[in-house]
Amino acid sequence: MVASWLWEHLLLATGLIVLVILVLVAGLTRGWNSPRPRGRPDWEAQILPRRLDVTPNCPSVALFDQRGSDFAFEGLIQPTKLPKSALVDYGLIYRAQDIDNHYAFLIGADGYYAVMKVEGGRRTALVPWQQFPHIRQGLERNRLLVSCAGPVCTFRINDEYAVTVEDDRWVSGNLGIGAESPEGEAAFTFLWAQLWLRDD
Repeated sequence: MVASWLWEHLLLATGLIVLVILVLVAGLTRGWNSPRPRGRPDWEAQILPRRLDVTPNCPSVALFDQRGSDFAFEGLIQPTKLPKSALVDYGLIYRAQDIDNHYAFLIGADGYYAVMKVEGGRRTALVPWQQFPHIRQGLERNRLLVSCAGPVCTFRINDEYAVTVEDDRWVSGNLGIGAESPEGEAAFTFLWAQLWLRDD
């Protein structure tokens, strides 16, 4: 037979555990785990939604008239046409000097992602292509977020942390969107993009 004092302690501990779980659930539903900054964005793209059509090995990059040094930049993208191979990449351009010199946070319709530095139109992988379970594949929408402070940038896909990268080639520049398809025609709709600027 369980002693009454032990039974009371077990009930109290169970009650505390349930209370902690309820507080955590309430906090998560209120956005405690949200990676984006609090408050309204400082800027939202007015030219979106926008469709980018790409042909084989002919990247399409569109830069916004908006620059950022330390920021959080988020966009929602949906592929609308894919080649049979589904080998495409699309995503956010940041700290761009021009369309041939920038950083790119890219995902593929096959569930892979990468972070690229593009200099003179040539890509160098800061993070090589790798699988990520939280990428929605095929024609599904994906939300990408780049957060930068100084040379350090953190990347999230559908609110899930992917990777952090440090590179000081460029520490400010324009923001934009981009897509490429090496093996066939493809199309992407960039539904919205928004920016939060960090206070100095």
